Amino acid sequence: MTPQKLSCRCSLVAVIFLASVFAAAGGETPPSTGVKISNEFLRIRVNPGPKEAGRFAVDTTGGDPSRQADDDKVLIYGSREPWTSYTTVVVEGETFLFGGTTTRRAGRDVATGTIVQPPLAKGETIVCVARMGEIEVKQELGFARSPTTRVKDAARIVYYVTNRGDSPQKVGLRIALDTMLGTNDGAPLRAGKKAISTATRLLGTDLPDYWQAFDSLSEPAVIAQGTLRGNGLTPPDRLEMIDWGTLADEAWDFDFPSGASFTRRGEQEQDTAVALYWDPAPLKPGESRTYATLYGIGGVTLSPAQLSLGMTAPAEVDYAYDEARTFPVVVYLQNAGGFDSRRTTCSLELPRGLKLEQGETEAAAGLLKAGETRQFIWKVMPTGEASGPLKIGASATSENLEPNRVEREIIVNSPPQLDLVLIAPNSLSVTSENRYSPNPFIVEAAVANRGAQTGKNLVAALSLPDGLKLTEASPAAQVCERLEPGGKQSFKWMARALGMPTGEMEIWVRATAAGARPVQASHRVSVPELTPELRVYPADQIVPEFTDEMPTLVPMAVKLAPAREFSGCMLSVSYDPAVLEPLYVSRGEAFVEGGRLLSPWSAGRMRNGRIANILGERREAPLLNAPETMLFTIVFIVKGPGESAVSLDSSLVFGAEGKETDCRVLEGRVIVQSEEEMK
Repeated sequence: MTPQKLSCRCSLVAVIFLASVFAAAGGETPPSTGVKISNEFLRIRVNPGPKEAGRFAVDTTGGDPSRQADDDKVLIYGSREPWTSYTTVVVEGETFLFGGTTTRRAGRDVATGTIVQPPLAKGETIVCVARMGEIEVKQELGFARSPTTRVKDAARIVYYVTNRGDSPQKVGLRIALDTMLGTNDGAPLRAGKKAISTATRLLGTDLPDYWQAFDSLSEPAVIAQGTLRGNGLTPPDRLEMIDWGTLADEAWDFDFPSGASFTRRGEQEQDTAVALYWDPAPLKPGESRTYATLYGIGGVTLSPAQLSLGMTAPAEVDYAYDEARTFPVVVYLQNAGGFDSRRTTCSLELPRGLKLEQGETEAAAGLLKAGETRQFIWKVMPTGEASGPLKIGASATSENLEPNRVEREIIVNSPPQLDLVLIAPNSLSVTSENRYSPNPFIVEAAVANRGAQTGKNLVAALSLPDGLKLTEASPAAQVCERLEPGGKQSFKWMARALGMPTGEMEIWVRATAAGARPVQASHRVSVPELTPELRVYPADQIVPEFTDEMPTLVPMAVKLAPAREFSGCMLSVSYDPAVLEPLYVSRGEAFVEGGRLLSPWSAGRMRNGRIANILGERREAPLLNAPETMLFTIVFIVKGPGESAVSLDSSLVFGAEGKETDCRVLEGRVIVQSEEEMK
């Protein structure tokens, strides 16, 4: 950004104002009366408004601690009150300025929303909220750790977009940044293998993880970096690098002039700017979307010489067992020797624990002209053979210039290392009431992270054998979003023994996390046999004498639990005929196989308060083994108020080869209440 961007007015006030701006034209940070936050590396300044409210600038304070040349320099241009960088929001095809209205060139004549909350500093963030109809946009500016430096020398630029309306709307967002490197407004922008000095659009697979800009490798004033990918960031759909004037005049899409100079029309000096686009996408009522990016100081390790070298790479990378995670290593090579370099090469040196994804470690640069800069990119991946601090080297050689070498340290984090301990009873007991104790019982998995990485999306999944079942309140898979290094997490389930099958039963738990090797553990629970029970179900019920002015119908089931090698039964049921009268008896699932009714079957004889010899056999089907099965259902009609037991007074249950099975018998009870009693 050059001082000529400022509009002149023929007044003494304008002259004084311009004088103050020209005083800052050397790239030093201009004074500001706006809202600002700072740390030892950066300063973020926001225009308080009302005009251009929310527009921001970024400057260095201490910058890179290893270099004094970048102290108090401009990264995103801004006069006393920033206005040249601005954000636009597209709602259903209509473009709005974020923040306050303007009469300046950047965004002039573009519709503006309503400021809901003017810029306000809250701790280490500055928040500003605007509304475009039913769409609310919250801008949050703060500091974040750069992936190439591991310190908070990057400005985190975040927009939270929420649909406050009742219908879906298509919403997109653009951030236009008026970039500057101290006094240099025309340094090439470097993305991957490309040194970009003309209008360029990057999208899809061409979008780098980050892009950088600097004026010199031997004596750089400022090294800037925009980060597009990483934790909590949302890569844009496209990145446009172009002259500032075009972005100032065009608030959204325009015919992109690929290859055009960074010089604004009608002027002599270059003026670079960058735009990040997130294309319009549907936003449901109540739904929110986040757009986040970083811009700040670039982490480049320098080695000045005739063949000056610079190397950048993430300061910290994670190794994962379950996926090949690559990261870029970019080496910049500048001929600062004063004359052409012949047969120039650049080589990458990788330690144990790192390898190339593909390709060769040596790249030929050939003839490197005096003052020329080339850049090389390698995709590198951890192998798991080594972790912790590792040193990557790069060297440059030439036929006629002295060789040079640069070295950069990165940290490779070992993956999450999960330990798993499974805790459960060794055995269940049977109470005098023929019930398991404890039942349900607790299964607990204690998971610890012994690795150097956070275990993300930690999942513990319980697997139970036949005969054990989870209660409804216990999902089989439980999730912990993050388990920090050295952290522990307990997962608990409630399991119930069904009574069939029995014996030694093995419980399994498997734990997984992103990047971690899965672990599993097992535990054996001894489940004894229960004595089979014949149960009238429900055991107790209270019913009205009449339902809808008709005598109430009362269904009663007879169940066997567990059914162990069950082959048939013959049962008799007694009841009080003054209270209940049976209408019919229907067979249960015990005498149906594959949709086929089994025979023989008899509903018995009904007389004098008794249904005698209800009979069913499974002659045409395999023996039945189940935790519980229904033998038959009796439907009674109420005869009058009172209380009636429903008893199994003659009970024969048969197992394999027709042998009789001993059973406990539990009767039921029905209380019929008159209309007066129900009141």
